[in-house]
Amino acid sequence: MIKEFLTLKEFFLKYKWHYLGGVFCLLIVDSLQLLVPRLLGLFTDTLLSAQVNIALLRSYLYFIIAIAVGMAVFRYLWRLYIIGASRILEKHLRELLFNHLQSLSPRFFLQHKTGELMAHLTNDITAVRSSLGLSVVLMVDALFLTVMALFFMFSTSDLRLTLLALIPLPFLALGSQKLGVGVFNRFMKVQETFAELTDTSQENIAAMRVVQAFALEGVEKKRFLKSTAKYMHDNFNLYKLWGFYDPLIYICSFLSFIIVLIYGGNLVIKGQISIGDFVAFNGYLALLTWPMLALGWVINITQRGRASMQRINRLLEQRSEIVDHPLPLSLKKEDLQGDIILENISFQYEQNPVLKNISLTIPYGTVTAITGQTGSGKSTLMYLLLRFFEPGQGRILVGDHPISQVPLKLWREKFGYVPQDNFIFSTTIADNIAFARPGATWEEIKKAAKLVALDKEIESFPAGYNTVVGERGVTLSGGQQQRLALARALLTKPEILVLDDALSSVDITTEEHIINNLQSSNIRATVIIISHRLKVLKKAAKILVLEDGCLKEEGTHRELLEQRGLYFLLCQQQLWEEAV
Repeated sequence: MIKEFLTLKEFFLKYKWHYLGGVFCLLIVDSLQLLVPRLLGLFTDTLLSAQVNIALLRSYLYFIIAIAVGMAVFRYLWRLYIIGASRILEKHLRELLFNHLQSLSPRFFLQHKTGELMAHLTNDITAVRSSLGLSVVLMVDALFLTVMALFFMFSTSDLRLTLLALIPLPFLALGSQKLGVGVFNRFMKVQETFAELTDTSQENIAAMRVVQAFALEGVEKKRFLKSTAKYMHDNFNLYKLWGFYDPLIYICSFLSFIIVLIYGGNLVIKGQISIGDFVAFNGYLALLTWPMLALGWVINITQRGRASMQRINRLLEQRSEIVDHPLPLSLKKEDLQGDIILENISFQYEQNPVLKNISLTIPYGTVTAITGQTGSGKSTLMYLLLRFFEPGQGRILVGDHPISQVPLKLWREKFGYVPQDNFIFSTTIADNIAFARPGATWEEIKKAAKLVALDKEIESFPAGYNTVVGERGVTLSGGQQQRLALARALLTKPEILVLDDALSSVDITTEEHIINNLQSSNIRATVIIISHRLKVLKKAAKILVLEDGCLKEEGTHRELLEQRGLYFLLCQQQLWEEAV
């Protein structure tokens, strides 16, 4: 069981005194609790001996009050230490998992659903926290009370009575072991189903406008009900198995009490043990019922924790394919100024070739446009440039330095990237623009908005730049979202600006106005624009034309028209569409 939790070894070493202090306080509580049956036994014998008086009654009363106060104080302390440590563990594990997710490459997120990852960050971590908090308390409680109760039973009562009372315990131990295995397997299934349910919920909420637009609420409701029914079914299977445990405990306890009443009562009648010893023995036997119940909960909670920790470990074992080179170059930003050169670049997703033996140069400080039919590999080319993926073959250089040897953070800090699918955070417009550069001044934020022709629209909103845009920018139009993302990229003053079809939702006049702003501003950057629009392509110093993952043509707008090749056909098609 321990191997699943070795990932948390450093945490346990750091907070060992929390756990040790908590266990110490818990043992004091249990020790005080063990005094009660013995005290009752002595009091019973005193009553029967007719030697009782007011002073003696007071002394027993003071003992009971002292025990109660001691238990209350130390119970508070063990809760503070052990349960407190488990809450710190929850925070530690959640931060560890989140930081690890941030280190993984985009390919990982293509292969794992958001709902599955959310289940790891919520349900799985909660299960681990319980197994290393409440479960520790129950386990120590059960073991200590069991051992000490048995010790007092053996030392203060007839040996045969104790052995007979313990006959049902081996059956309980065997049943607990079998149940533990079953709980582990079934809880793994429950967690997997919960991940599916979370993903279905997240997907439906995020796509609610699309669902409503196609009037598919009924279809999605059925899909959601199917997920909830599966989750309920798997939980029922878990609790059907777990439901056997409590009855098993009570049957074993009931059998033990029957044996004690019959055999122990007979010993009292024969005078072989006193009534006080008989009362004390029953008190210790009653104490054994709680450890047996606690043992069941320990099995349930720890098996759930094991299953969840196993799932978390599988995630933590994932490694990014994009990492810093073992021998990184010692460079500064200014060392990375120069043409971007791609030499014999090829790349494929799984078994599907996307780029095939591409060689090209993107001149430093100029505007380069990339165009081509959908699926020709334009965006993938940018992903390789940003090092979201590594090329299958070939290399990319900037200023004669292979980017694979450039520290990843240094390389990406040079970029301002605006993808096709912009992500707008559910916060204010100002915070969204300043996201890439925390601490930016209001003047800088407003200047970036003006560059993308968004300033007047923002100022027309009632709250201006403090307008909260809603989840994923739902209150903004598609064109406003794209310009907001572009303003965010420009605020970083990038040395390489990549616009991946970033203004497709903006009208042609506004797009042309933005391009003119960029060219007339003091922004000195290598600009790479992926676009299909003729007016944008004309402004580029160099145009690259891709088809089926191959570089078919390159040159200026005029040069490519004179070639009367693929670019010429694309332009003719666009002119025809505009005329229509």
